[in-house]
Formats: sequence, structure tokens, C-alpha cells
Amino acid sequence: MPAPVPDLTALLTAATHTSQGLAALPPAVCADALGVDGLTISLLDKRGLELIWYDPADTAGTAFEDLQYTLGEGPACDAARTGEPVVVPDLRTLPEHRWPALLPAVRALPVRAVFALPLHLGAIHLGALTGHRSAPGHPTRAQMADALALAEAATLILLTPAGTSDLSGHNPLPLHRALIHQAAGVITVRLDIPIDQALARLRAYAFTHDRPILEVAHDVVHHHFRLDSPAS
Repeated sequence: MPAPVPDLTALLTAATHTSQGLAALPPAVCADALGVDGLTISLLDKRGLELIWYDPADTAGTAFEDLQYTLGEGPACDAARTGEPVVVPDLRTLPEHRWPALLPAVRALPVRAVFALPLHLGAIHLGALTGHRSAPGHPTRAQMADALALAEAATLILLTPAGTSDLSGHNPLPLHRALIHQAAGVITVRLDIPIDQALARLRAYAFTHDRPILEVAHDVVHHHFRLDSPAS
């Protein structure tokens, strides 16, 4: 027999009454409840979108978020910055001028349908909840209602002391890009440049060499090569 679909309403109710923050919302369980292949949450800061909530087994979702982070464009970027939902039934049918760097790159991933919902409360823009599926198609009305409820619950959790302590407390959320920030720190020290310029170099190298940014960061941190010359 197939596993029962999780009750998202009950899960959200329980999560908002605990002190566990986003840790009370398992990404894989929430994805099953919404009928999508994966869900992620990224927070908006001056460096871009920092991935803080995801299922480690969802390699397509994390790779998609990494592309948006590297290229600075995509549905999550738009939703987080504008505060408006972005729903894409099929990435492969979009005109390339929508996201000219992202769309060619994402064709290598099993990601077709995407929605990105802003995490915001009034004028406070926190980030975005992104869901993806390998099959194209619009989400149903019920799926969108549940996704909006999840985005609202995640926003409220992140605005509580428990939500923010997830990032630096005893049970931190997994910082997917910790290695990238470590590599940027290495470049900052080597070149005596600001951290934002170091991150820009990492992004530019990953894009021009068609390599995942985490792979480039690993090589910098582990001294496989030096990203410290104008030609790099």
C-alpha cells in the first residue's frame, strides 16, 4: 500500500506551537504533502539567497538553488525581491529573455515545474519558499493553498526567537553554502579584497567555466587551485 499523504495542516499547527523553529517542518514530509519533488527555503541577504532549509536527498532542488545563487536570477530571486509569487508550469517553454543565464543552465537538471512564494510580512522581505517537480504542469488550487499556508507558517516561525536561533543556536539549520563562504574568506585574505568582491569572483568563475559553485569553493578551500589572479 502507498504511504499515506501527510496532513500538512496538522504539521503546521504543531510546528507553530513548538520551540524548534523550522526544524519542526521536515522538508521531505512537507514536499510529500504538497505533491512536489522537493522544497527549499532561502533567506535574502546582501549576498543573495542563502539556502537554509532543504532535504539533503533533494539534489535537484539544491542544484537549482545553487544556480540561482550563482547567476543572481530565477523564480526564487524574483519572489524574494518583489514579494510576489512566481509560478512556472514548465521552465523549458519560457522565453529565454526571462532568465537568460538560468534557463539554458537548468536544462541539465530534472526540474520542469517550479513555484516560488515570498516569505514576507508587510514590508519585511525574508526570502522565498520554492517547490519543484520533474514533470511540467500547474499546481492545483489545493496545492497552492497548502503552499501558501506553509510559506506563511515559515515566515511566522522565522520571525520568532526560535526561528532565528535555528541559524546560530544549539541545533542550527544546515548552511548549505558554508563552504562557499569559507572559500570567499580565503580569497578575501589572499587578495585583500572585500567579501562581496570575493563572492563575485567565485560566481563568475563558476559561471564562465560551467562548474557548480560548491565544487569551485571546495577547490579553493582545499588548495587545488588559486582563484587569485585577474585571469581566474
